[in-house]
Amino acid sequence: MATLSKLKELMSIPGAIAAGEFSDDGRLLAYYGDIDEKSAEIAAMMCAANKLMGNMQAKGWSAYTGQGGFYPVMGFAVAGGKYAACIMGNVGVFVELDKADFDKVFETLSKYI
Repeated sequence: MATLSKLKELMSIPGAIAAGEFSDDGRLLAYYGDIDEKSAEIAAMMCAANKLMGNMQAKGWSAYTGQGGFYPVMGFAVAGGKYAACIMGNVGVFVELDKADFDKVFETLSKYI
């Protein structure tokens, strides 16, 4: 489980506005940042659903092509408007697109998988 200190580390990344941890079934386990609890709960469900969908697609693509290496999904990013959600394992950070250093985001997130 991500500790508060880990979530605070994620919040030190340029452009970070919120960080959190979620369970595979979409429950919010912890969060920190400029987000209310209800929004964090919805974000946790969105992250879990996208992770599940990514794994389904990666497993199907691997089976179809005979190529390994796509499954299981380690992480992903979803961007839209002014923000992106970047996830690895069950920990994620929401960042402002115009301020984010995505190399730093995923380097930091990779510590928590």
